This record gives sequence, C-alpha cells and structure tokens, in this order.
Amino acid sequence: MMRVTEPGLNRDGRVLLYRAARFFARHGRAFPLTLDRDRHGVETALAGGYVERLPGDPQFVTVTEKGRGYLDALMRAE
Repeated sequence: MMRVTEPGLNRDGRVLLYRAARFFARHGRAFPLTLDRDRHGVETALAGGYVERLPGDPQFVTVTEKGRGYLDALMRAE
C-alpha cells in the first residue's frame, strides 16, 4: 500500500484541495470558501502553493498545477 503525503498539507487542506478540484470540474469556476472547515484548510493549502485566491475576491480559490499534480498522485495511490 502506498501513501501519498505532502509536508505541511494537513487533512483540512487535502479536503479543501479535493473539493475545489471537483467543484471546478463540475462548474468551471473558482471554489467559494463557505464552510469553516474550508477556511481552516485554506491557509495550509495556500502556504504550500496548492491553491491560490482570486485577486478580486479572497473568498474564492482555484487549484494550481502543483495542487493538480498532488491530487493525481493521490488518486493513483492504492
């Protein structure tokens, strides 16, 4: 069994990253930070470079290339 981990990305950050990527795939737009859990995870995901805030509205985030690469590796792990 392989585990995919990233230093500095906590559970809330991973959940936010996954939810933001799914939201973008379904709706084609940035993910709104509406839940408290999302707000806790966004700081670690931002610090690691996995997501970025929209310049005009800090309540929305998009997944970066680094974030997509991490999610791809995570989904391929058994």
